[in-house]
Amino acid sequence: MKKLFFIPILFTLTFCTAIRQLGAEKVKEVNGCSTIVYDGKKALIELVIDQSRTKFVIDTGAGISALIDSTVIDSFEKKKFGYLGYVMGADRKKTKNRFFTAETKSDIFISKNKVLTYIKIPESKCSNNKNEYTGIIGIDFFFNEKNLLQLDFSNNKICNIHEDELQEFLSKNPYRLVKSLCKSNQIFIFIDIEGKEYKFKLDTGYTGNIIMPYNDELRFKNDKKLELEGSLFQTISSHTSGSEILYEKMPVTFASNNFESKVNVSTSIKAQNVGIDFIKAFDWLIDYNNNKVYVKRNQNTISSTFNRKIMYYAKVINEKLEIVVKEKSQIEFKLGDQIISVNGQKVTKENQCEMQDLLNKTEDWSSLQIEVLAQSK
Repeated sequence: MKKLFFIPILFTLTFCTAIRQLGAEKVKEVNGCSTIVYDGKKALIELVIDQSRTKFVIDTGAGISALIDSTVIDSFEKKKFGYLGYVMGADRKKTKNRFFTAETKSDIFISKNKVLTYIKIPESKCSNNKNEYTGIIGIDFFFNEKNLLQLDFSNNKICNIHEDELQEFLSKNPYRLVKSLCKSNQIFIFIDIEGKEYKFKLDTGYTGNIIMPYNDELRFKNDKKLELEGSLFQTISSHTSGSEILYEKMPVTFASNNFESKVNVSTSIKAQNVGIDFIKAFDWLIDYNNNKVYVKRNQNTISSTFNRKIMYYAKVINEKLEIVVKEKSQIEFKLGDQIISVNGQKVTKENQCEMQDLLNKTEDWSSLQIEVLAQSK
């Protein structure tokens, strides 16, 4: 009988722990700025967590902040953990929230008991470099007081500005008020694509331009596109699988600016977001509590064309080098085919990362001699 009651009792204890942690949490915002640095396209700031100096990704698409590398905290396993709800990735797959508290400090916020969720993101065997960041700073770090958030990509700074300084700030800076919706720890803006208005979440954690979930009624006139199949994205919990239509040179209007951008229409990603490649082309002032977003165009460019034409993409999965992405019209190889040799050289555990790199740097695979073991039906 004891065994039958163990799970509900444990659930109740961890549920109550999470409630107590969230109820006791206090974040003090500091008026000032923190410098933004980059790991690839990801925007990071420096902070101290439990006396360890590290960097976190600025992710305006995340409603809750997270630790993704537990090694940055000494004796992490001794933390008190509570479980409550789920964190959802852009593919709408859920991961259980595993809450804990930590002391956090940066140039723009201080908290002695900030609640974070711990998420172990799937790692790729052939990742060349360890991430420079160990966590994610979500919207929950901001807008707890009467402050506005400035994302200044002209000078690579993120700042807290008190609401009393707003009018003086606007008088000195040519920001434009845009249509927005701020609610439920999310910031939405409205963008015209091919003359039609769409609502997008502001998501600095997404490294692309514009992404939209596929639906039958979404029909663009632009024929400059690339259609891919397979696993193109990694979310917080998994690798996606589906079809992607990548458009280039799409006509876009935002904040009275007309320009071209890439747009991805996806069957695997269910979120409708604008990412850092788009966001960086503007400076932002976000008055979340009054549902107002101000922007001004800066000198950063918005990528509008493909860097290369993808025919196939390979990745090491479970010690096998497999084809994980293919251009829709390609028929020589299939998704899931295992690559066993390249240019007469057998693929082994020792060289499979080198082979993966060679394949993914080669635009036209017909220039290579590739032998595969077809996926069993």
